Amino acid sequence: MLGAKVRARAKINLFLDVGEAREDGYHEVRSIMQSLELSDDLYFRRTDATSERFVLRCNESEVPLTNQNLVWHALEVFDANLGVMGREGIEVIINKKIPVGAGLGGGSADAAATLCAMNYIYELDLPMETLMEMAKEIGSDVPFCLEGGTCLAKGRGEEIMPLEPLPPLNVVLAMMGDKTLTADAYARLDELRKGQTPSEEQGGNLEALIEAVTRRDLDALFSRLYNSFESATMASGHAPDLKKAALEAGAKAVLMTGSGPAVFALAPSTEEASRVAWELERVAPLVIITKFSEKGAEVVSYS
Repeated sequence: MLGAKVRARAKINLFLDVGEAREDGYHEVRSIMQSLELSDDLYFRRTDATSERFVLRCNESEVPLTNQNLVWHALEVFDANLGVMGREGIEVIINKKIPVGAGLGGGSADAAATLCAMNYIYELDLPMETLMEMAKEIGSDVPFCLEGGTCLAKGRGEEIMPLEPLPPLNVVLAMMGDKTLTADAYARLDELRKGQTPSEEQGGNLEALIEAVTRRDLDALFSRLYNSFESATMASGHAPDLKKAALEAGAKAVLMTGSGPAVFALAPSTEEASRVAWELERVAPLVIITKFSEKGAEVVSYS
């Protein structure tokens, strides 16, 4: 039986503007998402029929191995849409390298990798459009994690439009170990906005950032980063201290990751990235150096 190893790449938001809550409970967002080389590795294999249809294993004890995991959900969605499994089962080993609860999209990336793996091990050769439709059923960030690169995202985040790929900028990630549930971050943001008028909120300039991406104008890019969640998360976290340390170390730009609480710092050269990482390691227990990537989820080896 075929098996597959799939790379599930992390993401950051270079721009994240969160609008009002919609009738379906989601919030309208406008975002520019960027893939990173930092990734989880997932190993899939088809198994004979057993009492357990899906078996998940992971090196990270905090990751649920039940239907609360987006990998499990992706397996269910894939089989519900295509019905290819019959009486077979799937075993998945998740080697987590993307920090859990850091706002880096690790769960969504793993779900996107699952769609790629199932497409491969069942030899379906499905087009990207078909995988994208299933990705939308699983979660808001899953379509981007499948596509990868540099993309504009709208709607609840599932409407993806690829942009000009950015050069492989160095990225330094730092977090203190505290975690933020996305739902909690949205709730705090909604609470902070009560009583405010739209004019009182300071939003970013999405069009200017898209132009900077299109022209590959890094100076303009560095000055246009924006995240609505910073006001909601920073009040109760360590992100301000991390941002201050990164900027003092010479980072060109620093922003919180997604709904937080980690931050990312951008540095054009490896020397600058190393210097920023060195200083951040003085205050943060977890620091990772990575780069921008032009790819999303990707099957990298087979058996």
